[in-house]
Amino acid sequence: MTRIARPLAPAALVLSLLLSACSPGSGGSPGQIAHPQGDDLVLRVEFGGGQIRDFFLSSFPQFTMTGDGRVIVPGAQIDLFPGPALPAVNIRKLTEAGVQAVLNEVARTGLFSHSVEYSGAANFVADGGETIFTLHAEGKDVTIKVAALGALDPAGNYPGISAEERAAHRALSRLAEELGNLDAQVPASSWADAGWQPYVPKAMRLFVRNADADPPDDTGIGNAIVDWPVDGDPAAFGDPASDGTIRCGVVSGQDAKDWYAAMKGANQQTRFVKGDHVYEVTVRFQLPYEPLECPQPAT
Repeated sequence: MTRIARPLAPAALVLSLLLSACSPGSGGSPGQIAHPQGDDLVLRVEFGGGQIRDFFLSSFPQFTMTGDGRVIVPGAQIDLFPGPALPAVNIRKLTEAGVQAVLNEVARTGLFSHSVEYSGAANFVADGGETIFTLHAEGKDVTIKVAALGALDPAGNYPGISAEERAAHRALSRLAEELGNLDAQVPASSWADAGWQPYVPKAMRLFVRNADADPPDDTGIGNAIVDWPVDGDPAAFGDPASDGTIRCGVVSGQDAKDWYAAMKGANQQTRFVKGDHVYEVTVRFQLPYEPLECPQPAT
């Protein structure tokens, strides 16, 4: 069943509202779309994960834009086993003009006047997950959730899905594609730096699993064994997650630097040893606006 919070405002009205004069201290100037500044989140596109267990802990947004214009996206994944221990994530910074160009594209959809859910496609696509758009601008916090975005055939017949929802699917699919190929959407002058660079986070989310009882490696590659790179007891790291076999915690400051250095030379087969125990550690980079703690499941 489709659930919509309330009728959508016409695109022209939304665009007019978003382009109205900005209030002092909101990060804008007359004729611009006001938005948060610095590390704060402005725009994010992420995948809800369907029925994947604990996806909320390890998932990484497809697109993030912060108040100072940084754009952070997943990088190209290496098709190699064992792959690198550090995830591939890229960063590039937009000028304020570039930020405004992105926000204008969002406004042109006419869909971001208020939070809304489009769930009709879930009746036709099994476990298609949902795409979640989050926007902070003009003093508003807007979240749009779309089930199975991109899975509806524009020419298909979907009883129970309104023409309005099908139009929203088309507009949001187009927006997601544009954000995923931003270099082709904004001029070179909209970028504050020359190109994409690897993202080096100030904090990292670590998932630690005791691997003492793992069966012998049968890949023929073997596990590289590396010393646990920081002080502290791995068995007490962070807090229990999932079924209790994994602990999740966030490292920052010098610990984050030490872990980044250790992981830079590691791969998915690397194990970390402390005393008589062996641990598997996987990494998820923290984004600038995220708190220094593992998230809790939504209730």
